[in-house]
Amino acid sequence: MERKFTRLGEINSEFDVFKLKSILIKNDAGEWGDEPNKNSISVIRSTNFTNQGLLNLSDVAYRSLSPKKLEEKKLYEGEILIERSGGSDTQPVGRVGFINDEIGNAEFVFANFIQRIAINDTIEPKFLYYCLQQMYEMGVTASMQYQTTGIRNLDWKLYTKSILPKPDKTEQQAIALILSKLDKAISATKDSIATAERVKKSLMQNLLTGKLKTDGSWRTENEFYQDEKFGNVPKGWLFKELKQISKIQRGRFSHRPRNEPRFYNGKFPFIQTSDIVNANLYVESHNQTLNEAGLAISKEFPIGTIAITIAANIGDVAILKYAMCFPDSLVGIIPDENIHPEYLAFFLMTKKQLLNQLATESAQKNINYGALRPLKIIFPESKNEQEAIAEKIFSIEKILQTKQTKIKKLECLKKALMQNLLAGKVRVKIPKLQEQ
Repeated sequence: MERKFTRLGEINSEFDVFKLKSILIKNDAGEWGDEPNKNSISVIRSTNFTNQGLLNLSDVAYRSLSPKKLEEKKLYEGEILIERSGGSDTQPVGRVGFINDEIGNAEFVFANFIQRIAINDTIEPKFLYYCLQQMYEMGVTASMQYQTTGIRNLDWKLYTKSILPKPDKTEQQAIALILSKLDKAISATKDSIATAERVKKSLMQNLLTGKLKTDGSWRTENEFYQDEKFGNVPKGWLFKELKQISKIQRGRFSHRPRNEPRFYNGKFPFIQTSDIVNANLYVESHNQTLNEAGLAISKEFPIGTIAITIAANIGDVAILKYAMCFPDSLVGIIPDENIHPEYLAFFLMTKKQLLNQLATESAQKNINYGALRPLKIIFPESKNEQEAIAEKIFSIEKILQTKQTKIKKLECLKKALMQNLLAGKVRVKIPKLQEQ
């Protein structure tokens, strides 16, 4: 049986193929227009593209176009946008976006550096969109780009010569429907994460300042006292500097495996700044370990230590789930016995913006770890109350962790399905799908 190959690799021999160029009925570049005026229109730019093939329209530009250009460049449902110029060393051009009914029913045009295509009825538009997104994710468009004056450009002539799979139109629609449902599930989960993040932020702001009690009621005015430096402090709460309630020690290891391999590949966990960035409350995973020689020139921090970054992404916080070593770009904060570690970790999270303001700009953004010592901390004198506050915030944190795990699973499922469905490695049972 004849083997068939496309830009997506080898495909099912029962599939036909088509050349992208052969189905185009629209193929034009966008317009940036003039400075906005009272008749301005929303313009989709390269910055609105995401690597996942979705358009983020939370921050669109507004420009003015002549009536003729406006008519020419208005976007309609079923059209596809391709990022033709832009990109970077880590982000090739070729990202795609689909014009759904919501965008098509609104007034949107598209900017220069973007190509708009529309196709004839032999191919399902959403199916083509997923094929083009798969090309991007496979790195195909990276091999089609060239660079002029710092800008990366997509070889459009080569791009439109791409050969792509062509199952029966009904199967195209079924594949597009399955992948679209996954996209909707991913989008809905991301929206719920954003909502949970807002709830967590509000809880942290109000619980960690004592405005809100753990039972959900608000403290009244007579439940506060006035502190000269801090202002309103809840009665029964204390106000101290970080150095008064914890031991603060900087990591003592700055070597990198490629430079000093003799210190690595042992049994002692070694974390980097990257292990803390966007970590859950507790950091458990690590990509490196130290051996006895590495440990001898490093320092092992105990379980419950709060690790905080002082370089690059300053102010990211996580609690060590077990004893670990780390470099001098991290500081270990060991709370006194009357301070609940989770409470202090959450409180320090609220100081990220302040710590970034203290940072000095050099080859790498950083702060002197001594800047942490006078940091003002407010906390309930009762450790039980500290724990209750931490549990309230952590309950939202656990919800976020569950949702983040769900996102990863959905994205992995989508990736696998795109690879298999688009190439026909897995076939859709059309009658069964239509019955549902």
